[in-house]
Amino acid sequence: MTDAPTPRLAARVLVIDARDRVLLLRGCDPARPQDGTWWLTPGGGVDDGESFADAARRELREETGLDVDVQGPVVLERKVVFDFEGIRYAQFEHFFVVRVDTHAVVDDGWTELERRSVLEHRWWSVDELAATDEMVYPEGLVTLLGEILGAE
Repeated sequence: MTDAPTPRLAARVLVIDARDRVLLLRGCDPARPQDGTWWLTPGGGVDDGESFADAARRELREETGLDVDVQGPVVLERKVVFDFEGIRYAQFEHFFVVRVDTHAVVDDGWTELERRSVLEHRWWSVDELAATDEMVYPEGLVTLLGEILGAE
């Protein structure tokens, strides 16, 4: 791995259904299976010339089959440094919220990398997230969801 992280912009989406559950994907690093798995929101890298909102819409469509307009406000911005498949990234993320009644996830748009690194998906309630011992990103998701749901 290189010492200097590779900068990366990313857009992520909190997809919340009519039962106030959030959609998360369980992922892993195929290069480091010993590091276990974690749950994270749909989303990914921003392509050149693409806005964060446009990237969020594209990533959501590719990763879940859900094709909806993604608009602000941005509910969370964060910078995270992580290693994935032998590369260290310094990723700056914008998180958006999308509300749906219900949605059955499809993986037709998954890349080869997503097929290797995304293991499953699940709708989580706030209570389930608060009680789990599993790794969930972003950190503080329970608090963030409480703020979002409380403001509606």
